[in-house]
Amino acid sequence: MKFIAKLGLLLLLCSPIAALAELTEQVQSDFSVVEGVVVMPINNEYIVDLDDRDNLHVGDTLTVVKPGRNIFHPVTKEVIGAVDEVVGFLQVTRIHSGYSYAKVLTVGMTPANGALLKRFEQVPAIVLTDNQADKELSRQIQVNLPQFQWLQDNHSDQALLTFNLQGNSLDVRTAQGNSLHKYLVTEDQQLVSTATSSPRPYVAPQSGPEPGVLQKVVTSIMGNVYHSNDDLFAEMDEAILRKRQSNRKGIWMGPDLGGHPTGLAVADLDGDGQLEVAVVLEKKILIARITEGQFTQLTEVAVPASLQMLSIDALDLDNDGRSELYLSALAVNRESSFVVEYDGSDYGITQDGVRWLLRAVMLPGEKDPTLVGQRTDQTVKVFSGEVFRVQRKAGELIEGDPVELPDQLNLFNFISFTDDKNQLNYLYLTDGDYLKVLSADGKQLWESDGYFGGSEDCFMIQEKLRDDAQIPTCMRPRFVKMPGNEIVAVQNDGQRMVQRYRRFKKSRLVALSWNGFAMTENWQTASQAGYLGDFALADADNDGKDELVMAVKFQHSGLIDAARSSLVVYELE
Repeated sequence: MKFIAKLGLLLLLCSPIAALAELTEQVQSDFSVVEGVVVMPINNEYIVDLDDRDNLHVGDTLTVVKPGRNIFHPVTKEVIGAVDEVVGFLQVTRIHSGYSYAKVLTVGMTPANGALLKRFEQVPAIVLTDNQADKELSRQIQVNLPQFQWLQDNHSDQALLTFNLQGNSLDVRTAQGNSLHKYLVTEDQQLVSTATSSPRPYVAPQSGPEPGVLQKVVTSIMGNVYHSNDDLFAEMDEAILRKRQSNRKGIWMGPDLGGHPTGLAVADLDGDGQLEVAVVLEKKILIARITEGQFTQLTEVAVPASLQMLSIDALDLDNDGRSELYLSALAVNRESSFVVEYDGSDYGITQDGVRWLLRAVMLPGEKDPTLVGQRTDQTVKVFSGEVFRVQRKAGELIEGDPVELPDQLNLFNFISFTDDKNQLNYLYLTDGDYLKVLSADGKQLWESDGYFGGSEDCFMIQEKLRDDAQIPTCMRPRFVKMPGNEIVAVQNDGQRMVQRYRRFKKSRLVALSWNGFAMTENWQTASQAGYLGDFALADADNDGKDELVMAVKFQHSGLIDAARSSLVVYELE
């Protein structure tokens, strides 16, 4: 019967009559397909990683899907898509900041943690109308919202959403009979939302974090999940700021690089006096140059498929006038870092299988970055080995002197600075994505109220446990020191409750300075709708002035769509 219903709809849509107008942008947005995942069960509901920022509404239907067969082009034989298999349906009950609650609509379904969700995908729906004049609008709704499984009138009892079209109004109701959206039908057959400008149902404490059931369940892997009124007004200000800056000449965006950006380095890699940009994108390193606003790709260096990339830095350790690229990577839960450099004609891997992780850091009292290394351990504390200097002799990396650091620090999570009394302190990022300041002897001086950092590059260093109860280790975005002792930090917003399902959708850079008691914000870049993978302070466009260079992922990969990433350059003057 479902096949017959779909065939009837197909014949209807293919009939040779005049093309229909598209639905308004608001209607398309209200019923757009939004992807997410199931985070975890709690009581009789499930936590999902979607929220108000995804235009989510209480009552929305979320389809639990699993990838089905690939669709191949008959001529090129390339995969052009996949057929999703519907497992069942959830319904949104409450919306928080960064996550929401949903209840099961499909009897007997118990979705696993990490199960893929698609809002309104193949949800059974029906349009009901008693007026023959409304038939054309009914058809328009079905044509423009193909994500639904549209039912015939004799199957109305199977509908999870009912589009009630009566005269000059459309009322979309859930299976429980609750109104989800209401629209007015204009004289030219357009749908106009009757919703007011008040915010959609949203759950958030008004005065700081407050322990609840969720926090008790996953207290070891989550931070505070709340928005104050100040946060909400800050988001409004950012939206205005973003609009004003959309056409500024001081912001440059490069072409689509594709893939997930893990790291970024800017340096003179070939010794010609011009700076190149190296971006780590999953299984390759893209090397390019920016001059006079033009992006020129120079080459790509393939990375072995067995490696998981973690970071990249550029330093000229052999003092030949050409910086080398030092990359931290893992292979089968073990360190396998490597070096990429220019040999006079091309770029290639010159040393691999290094059994440490590598990072360029500014050590106390030194003017130039130092390459340091650290071993990992298959324990609860992954970065348990001492940090040591890395030297290069006869083209090989060798372990040098140890670097004395407080126990809380590892090669990825800190930057040192001195205060106005010339006392040494450390700013570092915790496992929970909060900033802390330590004195030289390890005494805590300050902790941030909100989140900073945020990385989607997480890894397991331990062997897989039977119950799969491991908590992944997530990378820490770098800090950069600006003139005047300002420290610039990454701030990614998104789902960070459970580390293995991290997904960030908005980001910015924030400049901070120490006032003797706390880190205070001096300025920040406008928020951008994307995940900030890495950044640098360098003359990326070779105009003689340093800029903030960011590798940003603007679209996450899905079952069909690939990730979309780009370089974003902010002029500082």
